[in-house]
Amino acid sequence: MRIRGLEKREVSWTIRWMYGAMKRQFGKVLTPFTVMAHRPPVAFGFQLANIFIEFSKGIPGPLKRLVCLRAAQLIGCPF
Repeated sequence: MRIRGLEKREVSWTIRWMYGAMKRQFGKVLTPFTVMAHRPPVAFGFQLANIFIEFSKGIPGPLKRLVCLRAAQLIGCPF
């Protein structure tokens, strides 16, 4: 049994802005995030972790993007 993701009209106002930001960045709201929207603290934690990783200085930005791209290729991500 799979958990159904929430549509924008179904989420709380605290998560709705994240849907808009994700739609602007990727062109659509990604399925894993729509599932996390069932639990707003988990969604906020996920978003916060992504922000910290993006702005960390331990690894150069271009290398981070290459690693993300390669990981996406390995798992068959369409983008």
